[in-house]
Amino acid sequence: MGEQRQAETHQLLARASSLMCLAVVACVALSACAPSAPSALAAPVGMRAASVMAPSASLSSAARSDSMARGAEALAGAPPISARAAELYDATTGKTLLSVNASQEMPMASTTKIMTAVVALTYGRLDQTIRVGADAVKIESQGTSICGLALNETLTLRELLYCLMLPSGDDAAIAIADGVGGSEDGFVALMNLEAGLLGLSHTHYANPHGLDKAGHYTTAADLIKLTEYAVRSPTFAKIVSTPTITLPATAKHHKYLLTNTNELLPGEPFAYRGAIGVKTGYTGGAGYCLVFMAARPQGTLIGVVLGEPVYTARFTDAAALLTWGYAQLPTSAPQPAATATATAGGG
Repeated sequence: MGEQRQAETHQLLARASSLMCLAVVACVALSACAPSAPSALAAPVGMRAASVMAPSASLSSAARSDSMARGAEALAGAPPISARAAELYDATTGKTLLSVNASQEMPMASTTKIMTAVVALTYGRLDQTIRVGADAVKIESQGTSICGLALNETLTLRELLYCLMLPSGDDAAIAIADGVGGSEDGFVALMNLEAGLLGLSHTHYANPHGLDKAGHYTTAADLIKLTEYAVRSPTFAKIVSTPTITLPATAKHHKYLLTNTNELLPGEPFAYRGAIGVKTGYTGGAGYCLVFMAARPQGTLIGVVLGEPVYTARFTDAAALLTWGYAQLPTSAPQPAATATATAGGG
C-alpha cells in the first residue's frame, strides 16, 4: 500500500509542479524511514488510499473558470447577501451557479476543520485511540469553541471526529493533530500537502482549528473543491449530517452530548429541506462563515458564505442561495457528471 500511495502522490504532484515546497513535505509524510512520523503516515489507510482523485474527477482549470463566469452572469437574479465572499455550486453537473469574490483569499475560521477531518480520515484509523494531551486542554481556556475534553481521557478517532465537526471542538482538533500527525506542526504539514494535492492553490493552513493566524487563509472557491472531495467519504458525510449524538461514557472518557452548530440541519432553528451539512465557523478576523450542502431529487448543491457580519446571516443567506439555486435547476434530475458527490451514508 505504501508503494501505491507513493506512485499516486507523485502523479498528483506532477499536476501541481508549481508548488515546489510540497516536495519536502511529501518526503516527510511518505518516507517510511522518518523516525518521528507515526506508522499511519507511511501508508494512508483512509480516504486517499481508498480512492485517489483521478484527473477526470474534478473540473479542469479552464472548465471551472468558464463555469464561474457563467455563475457571475447569473448574479443579477440572485438574492442579496451580506457575505464578503460566496459561491454556489451544482455538484451534479459541475456548474458554478453563483460566484462573489470567490477567489479572494480570506480567513476561514472553523471551516478549517473540513480539512482537519480529511487528513484524519486519510492518515488515521477510525478505531485508533488517542489520549487527550495538555495542549488540547489548554486551548479550552482561550474562549474558543470546544467539546470539553478532559486531560488524559482516551477516545477513538471516530469519537473525536464527532467532537470536531458537531460542536466544532478546537480541543478535538488539537487532539486529532497530536494523535494522527504526531504533533500539531506535523499535522498542519499534512493539511498543506493535501491542499496541494487537491489543487487548492489559494489555501494555506497554519493550525488545525481555524483560529486567526498569519498564513491561514482560503477562498470560497477552494472550500467548494475541498468539500466536494470530502463528502465522497461516507464517514465524513455521515458525521457532518448528524444533528445530535451522544457518546456514552466508557472507562476511558466521560459522556458527551454533542449538538451540531449547523442550524440548517433537521430540527434546528433554520432547518432547510434537504440540508446535509457541512461546517460553520467564526473568528473576529473571519466573521461568520458557513459551508453548506443540500441534496434533492433535482441535484446536490454545495455553497459557501464567508465574512458574514452577524450570526444568523450565514444561515438565512445560505437558505436563500439554496432556494434560488434550486430554482435554476431543471425539475427533473439531470444526469450526474464525473464530479458528482456522495451524499450521507454509512460510516
